[in-house]
Amino acid sequence: MKFSHLNLVLGKKLKMSTFNKYFPIIARTIDSELLRKDSINRDEIIIKMLEVAEVKKRLPDLIRNNKKHNTPEKAVGNLVDWFSAEITKKSKASLPWVNKYVREKTLYSGRRIWEYRFSDKILENEIDERDVEKLTEGSVKIVNVNAYERNPKAREKCIAYYGLTCSCCGFDFFKKYGEIGQDFIYVHHLVPISEMKKSYILDPVEDLRPVCANCHAIIHRKSPPFTIEEIKIMIEKNA
Repeated sequence: MKFSHLNLVLGKKLKMSTFNKYFPIIARTIDSELLRKDSINRDEIIIKMLEVAEVKKRLPDLIRNNKKHNTPEKAVGNLVDWFSAEITKKSKASLPWVNKYVREKTLYSGRRIWEYRFSDKILENEIDERDVEKLTEGSVKIVNVNAYERNPKAREKCIAYYGLTCSCCGFDFFKKYGEIGQDFIYVHHLVPISEMKKSYILDPVEDLRPVCANCHAIIHRKSPPFTIEEIKIMIEKNA
C-alpha cells in the first residue's frame, strides 16, 4: 500500500515536471502562429513544435521513455494532446491558458482534431494588434471598432514598414531568443481602442507601431497611455 502511494506521488511529480517543461513551449508555438493567422490546429502545432530547437534536443529522451509514442510526431503529438486535455479539465497546470484560447473540433485530413484561436477574453492591451478588419495593400479602410476582428493583415503591413524591433527600446526577439523568437513582436495602437469612435480610418503605418512586451506593458501603465517618445526618454534617462 505504501509503495502504491509512493508510485502515485512520483507519477504525479513526473507528470507535473513534463507539464512545466513542455506546456510553455506549446503555448509559445501557438501564440507565434496566431500572431500571423487566425487559427492553428493540433497537427499544425506538432509540425511547428518539431522545428523548435529545444524540442529537437529533448526528442531522444521523449521517445526512449515512451514505447507507445516512439516517433517524433507521436511523441510531440502526445504532448499536444496532453496540453489540450488539461485545458479541458481546467487543471492547475493549464490555468495560464484556459481563458487564452478558444478551441473547437475541425475536420482535417479526414479526422476531427482541435483547432485553436485567441479568445476574445484576452486583455485589450494583449490583443490590440489583432483587433482590426482586413486591409488591402496600399490602402486604408473604415473600421468598425465593435467588430474586434483579429487581423494579421494590418500587423503585417506595419511590420513590413517598421521591421521586427521594438520602436521604444530596439529589442529584437529573434536576436535574444533565437528560433522561437523569429517573427515575434507586439503591435501597438497609438490611439487606444477604448478611445476610438464607432468607426475610424485605420492606416497601419500611421496608427500602429511594433513594440516588445515590456515596453507595451509600460505604455499602458497609465491612462491615457504613454507615447512612444515618452518611453524612449524614460529609457535614455535610466540607461
